[in-house]
Amino acid sequence: MIEVTMIQFFVALFMSLGAVCIFIWAVLSGLFTDVEEIKLRAYQAEVNSDDSKK
Repeated sequence: MIEVTMIQFFVALFMSLGAVCIFIWAVLSGLFTDVEEIKLRAYQAEVNSDDSKK
């Protein structure tokens, strides 16, 4: 029983380390710098798609 618990622990540990590595990569590559621009582009895409349906 302890072997299964240890395997689950290590799987969870590696998954969380992978998530932390992806987060650090995203911060260092500048993906979180200008979030307002992304918000406005998503809004414009939604407005444009609504206009094309009319």
